[in-house]
Amino acid sequence: MTRTIDTPTLEGALVRHCSPTLAALKPASLFTFPGNFTEGTHGARNRAALRDAVDTCADQLAPATIAIRVLAWRACGALVYVYRPQALEAYLRDPRATKTLARLGYDTASLENSLRMLGEQLQSMREPKRTRTRTDSSACPCTKRGCSSGFPHELGFFLGYPYEDVMGFIEHHGRDYLAAGPWKVYADLEGALATFERFRRCAAAYARAHQQGCRLAQLAVSPTR
Repeated sequence: MTRTIDTPTLEGALVRHCSPTLAALKPASLFTFPGNFTEGTHGARNRAALRDAVDTCADQLAPATIAIRVLAWRACGALVYVYRPQALEAYLRDPRATKTLARLGYDTASLENSLRMLGEQLQSMREPKRTRTRTDSSACPCTKRGCSSGFPHELGFFLGYPYEDVMGFIEHHGRDYLAAGPWKVYADLEGALATFERFRRCAAAYARAHQQGCRLAQLAVSPTR
């Protein structure tokens, strides 16, 4: 089935997946916009259509100093990243983030360079070869349950998750967590569960507002000064 790739569809996806960032509750969000975006005529058309939609949504989000970009193109979809540059830079300045990212080779002095490297990491990661059944090395190995390609463990830093939980995820390789929700929790379980509920309420409120006709620009909260 051909999926619609246009501005209204992208707007809906942004509201569903990025409401905490639109509401200034967290510095960034990432989601997969479904579709085949690999090399080739069909993928090229899909990329062009999504770029047009991204540009239109970016214009709506700009007054609230929110940016949007595609970090990676895959056969299962495009990884769309929505972020507040100023808030994200402030979050990443913490030594708990900078030391880990610098050790991994990120240019912590430049947000743009760091996001470029993150995109390269996401674009290059694939399902382990021993489980791959497709012969096309450029294809993203997906199932009906979603994308099974890998994600770099440091991704949590770029989504503004609690530092201790991101470091715990890296140290434990995603295992032995206390709870799982928007992220896997390794410290301050009570605080994390409260934040999960706050995000859930935000998503529900934004979904209602969008269904009642609120546009993206109206839902994007401007930063406090």
